[in-house]
Amino acid sequence: MSYIVSGYKIEKPIKSGGFAEVYYALRIKDKKYLAIKVLNEAGCKNSRIRKLFQREAKLVESLKHPNIIKLDCVIKESKRPAIALEYFESETLKAWILNKNPLSMKRGVKSFIQMAKALHYLHENNIIHKDVKPENILVNKDGEARLIDFSIAEKTNFFSKLLPKKREGTPLYMSPEQVRKENLDPRCDIYSLGATFFEVFAGTPHIQGKNEKAILQKQMKGSIPKIRQFNKSIPHKLEIIILRMLEKDKDKRYKTMREVLYEVGKFADESYEISP
Repeated sequence: MSYIVSGYKIEKPIKSGGFAEVYYALRIKDKKYLAIKVLNEAGCKNSRIRKLFQREAKLVESLKHPNIIKLDCVIKESKRPAIALEYFESETLKAWILNKNPLSMKRGVKSFIQMAKALHYLHENNIIHKDVKPENILVNKDGEARLIDFSIAEKTNFFSKLLPKKREGTPLYMSPEQVRKENLDPRCDIYSLGATFFEVFAGTPHIQGKNEKAILQKQMKGSIPKIRQFNKSIPHKLEIIILRMLEKDKDKRYKTMREVLYEVGKFADESYEISP
């Protein structure tokens, strides 16, 4: 990989996706360890993916929040489009779930609050993430979290609402309005964060389906089970908040992440301990 991304010593792969790869790398000039995200061959050949990658780099560069992954620089010496991001030693929330190594309630609530704060910051800047899911949240052993992957994030304004809508996101975490290809607002991220932390605390997704079509149908219709069916230790107050975030009708959800944070703040103190 060093011949593709010159000036960096690639130490190990971190993640590989359909169009991009992420590596742990040492920048030779200043001995700084970073995460290098680079388009693979399929990504380079796809003009839409190249544009999305460039847009993601520009967007992340503008974001300054402790719970959003930081852009270090765009790597101009690379043979393929590449960016250098802060290296945050961690695992994805999905890894925690799959390893059957659930976060403690304290760490889980801490990560939940940090992600709500990160999304509140985005929404205040008229940005919706559109792909909040366990794979896009990094968490370390202390429960510190970072939101990643802004490849389909959208800067909303009057004109963006007039553009044709595509179904973008991950089916298991999509809001019903994403499935229906409607104009989106912050409530789609509220739904996706609810779906994410339902899975974190329950150890299983909020819906089940044999295939993508079945999952998309269940996102629009059908009931959501109680988290306490799977995990009786979750505080009833937290379960109520997450289930309201997962209301199919967006008008029944919280309107803003500020409201979510206010509700969680009623029972979680600054040390993320749960009050009775």
